[in-house]
Amino acid sequence: DEIRMIKGCDAVLRVSFPFKHADGSIQVVKGYRAQHSRHRLPVKGGMRFSSTVDLQEIEALAGLMSLKCATVDVPFGGGKGGVRIDPADFSEKELENICRRFTIELAKKNFIGP
Repeated sequence: DEIRMIKGCDAVLRVSFPFKHADGSIQVVKGYRAQHSRHRLPVKGGMRFSSTVDLQEIEALAGLMSLKCATVDVPFGGGKGGVRIDPADFSEKELENICRRFTIELAKKNFIGP
């Protein structure tokens, strides 16, 4: 029973939003956020930019973050975010704007904080 309790994520979110490039073209960006374990709040975990990122990878990385935090007794649960883009295709300013927009989408769903 214990293994089953820690195996899956507590919550996952998929988002998509339009992004306007510096040249005026528009691209739909997909993003994911997983909160593996909320037994210790808040959840902790970074964000990954990759053209191959998917929800399963983000869920797995969130689970690993839970284990890392528990191993060293850091008082956080595990989480992870991912945005499906190739960061090499974007300027630093565009990456910042995508990151900000992704964060806004997470905040709209109460998926980020404090």
